[in-house]
Amino acid sequence: MTGPLKSWLDVALSDLAPAARDRMTAEYHAHVQDATHSGLTEPEAVATLGDPTQVNRALRRTYATEKLAAQYRTPSRRLWRVLLLLYVGYTSLMILNNLEDRADLLRHLPGPLTGLTLLLALMALMKLHPTSYTWTLGARVLVLPLMTGQWITALITPGRDTLDLSFLIVLPFALVGMVWNAHCTARRVHRTLKLDGQA
Repeated sequence: MTGPLKSWLDVALSDLAPAARDRMTAEYHAHVQDATHSGLTEPEAVATLGDPTQVNRALRRTYATEKLAAQYRTPSRRLWRVLLLLYVGYTSLMILNNLEDRADLLRHLPGPLTGLTLLLALMALMKLHPTSYTWTLGARVLVLPLMTGQWITALITPGRDTLDLSFLIVLPFALVGMVWNAHCTARRVHRTLKLDGQA
C-alpha cells in the first residue's frame, strides 16, 4: 500500500475493530485502484475519499471501536445471575418490610415486581436469542429494571414532593434515551463482530 492511501487510512480507520478495519481497507483500496485506472493520480484518487477525520466519525457510527467490540465480545453470564439474586433479595426485603400494613405492601410491591419481571424478560431474550446484539443491549440497559421499579413505586406512593415529581417526569425520557443509545451501540457491536464471524 502506498504512502498517500496509507496515511489517509491511518486516520480514517483509527481505533476501529480489526474486522471493520480490514473490510474498509479493502473497500477503499479498491476505490482508489478504480480511480487511478480512470486516469487520476493516486493523491487525486485519495482526495476523492473525503476528509479522513469526518470519515472516521461516520464509520464509528456504523462500526464499533476496538475497545467497544472487545468489551462485549464475551458476555458475562455471572453478572446477570448476581443481579438476579440481588433483585430477588430486594423484592423479598420490600415484602418483609411491609407485611404488617397491607396498604403499604400493595403500594410498595408493584415497583419491585415490575422490575423483576423486566429483568427476567431481558434474561429470557438473551437466552432465546444469544447474539452479540442481545448481550450488548442487555448489558447497556442493566439499570432499566431497577429504575422502572423505582419510578412505579414513586408514582403510586402518596405524599410526593417536588423532587419526586421531577423524578416522575424526567425518568421516562431518560430511560427512552438510554434504550435508544443501547440499541444503536448493540447494532454497531453486532455488525462489527459479524464481520469477524463472532456474532
